[in-house]
Amino acid sequence: MAYANPDPKTIAIIGGGVSGTLTAYHLAQRQTGARIIVINQQPAFGPGLAYSTPSLRHLLNVPAGKISALPAEPDHFLRWLRAHHDPSAAPDTFAPRAVFGRYIQQIFSEAKGVETWHGLVVDYRPTPEGARLTLEDGRKLHADLTVLAAGNFDPAPLPGVAPEAELAGVYCHNAWKAGAYAGLDPSAPVTVIGTGLTAIDVLLRLRETGHRGVITAVSRHRVFPTRHAPYTPLASSAIPLDTPATCVAYLRALRAAIRNGAEWRATVDSLRATTNDLWLRLSLRERKRFRRHLQRRWDIVRHRMAPPIAEIIEAELSAGTLVVHKGRVHGVALEHGQALVTLETPTGPACFTTARVINCTGPSLDYRRVHSPLLKKLFAQGIATAGPLGGGLRTTRDGALIDNLGRAADNLFTLGPSRLGNLIESIAVPEIRQQAVDLAQTLAAALNRTTSLEEVEEIAS
Repeated sequence: MAYANPDPKTIAIIGGGVSGTLTAYHLAQRQTGARIIVINQQPAFGPGLAYSTPSLRHLLNVPAGKISALPAEPDHFLRWLRAHHDPSAAPDTFAPRAVFGRYIQQIFSEAKGVETWHGLVVDYRPTPEGARLTLEDGRKLHADLTVLAAGNFDPAPLPGVAPEAELAGVYCHNAWKAGAYAGLDPSAPVTVIGTGLTAIDVLLRLRETGHRGVITAVSRHRVFPTRHAPYTPLASSAIPLDTPATCVAYLRALRAAIRNGAEWRATVDSLRATTNDLWLRLSLRERKRFRRHLQRRWDIVRHRMAPPIAEIIEAELSAGTLVVHKGRVHGVALEHGQALVTLETPTGPACFTTARVINCTGPSLDYRRVHSPLLKKLFAQGIATAGPLGGGLRTTRDGALIDNLGRAADNLFTLGPSRLGNLIESIAVPEIRQQAVDLAQTLAAALNRTTSLEEVEEIAS
């Protein structure tokens, strides 16, 4: 008896940012015949959090010639940028992030036949054929295959923040909410917690909205990211894959390359193709050692600032309109309509008042504690587990979730930031774009396996 294809299989992609929309695009390109549905909590599909900024001062921290969303077309974004935004754009141009968000939206618009649902998925229940998803508004969806592309979540809570400080608006937990900038006296002092790229974004946005007061940055390390600059690329990785798998051996290899004349940026960027492989070769003990002693140093040199932004930061520091305190936040209290910040510093406790405190510590990777009804359900059912170091999700090399019994899912996958449970690089476009291509291939293969099994069962019956 010939097999007749029943209703098409359904692939549900939860999350409509860069990870989710690029996966949908590559699935659509494969013409699998599956019904592809992207479900997003926000009404806009494509930009996600990082590329939804309203500010054109927020620049990409990767030049246009290196941030194509399509791995097979390295100059795709550069060509698009010249055609749609800046005809004079060069490979070393640092374009606005909002413009890159428009670029992702256009790519997604070319994903023919993909459905978009606006809503929040709050539950996932396995079924014999896949899973049943439930949205916050009560809608239900059967999915044969599911992709979790949830993106980033709010920062972890700071210690000692008084509820009344947040209620009064003098403490802002989320730097991306409009309230972080609303109702602020232009000359009032502002404090940002952190000296990473989020803190830089906040400074730029404050100045763009007319704020001229002193901005204080609080950081345990008191160091901003380094700046991009031209260099001569290395022909091969500064850390060969046969290097002994220890932090000390890796560090020695990097230092040897620099001693031999390589520019430090060239040594760092030479690792892009092998960073995750080198990371996965490390034992759990060595990974913990890296997190404890080297992670911040790596972040500073790896996630660099665009030169125009670096010049702004240097000018603010030189003028004294940006000052940096070294220490840890011990508490934020409400005092006479202002925030009273208490720090633990190398020389002892310190405190000062400020009009507003903005948490710029970056997204939380402890998915067991983020505000996500869906993740809470997945952890409660044992379907999701945290990565070996406690953050992200534990997954296989193809992005399948691993449950609390150590079993890999055959119908639930993830990509992007959640894969930092096992990887060290999984938030930048070069990694996400390749994960999207690879996952589309994995999902297409899973559909073929399912169809073949059904054909056998149909013939046998």
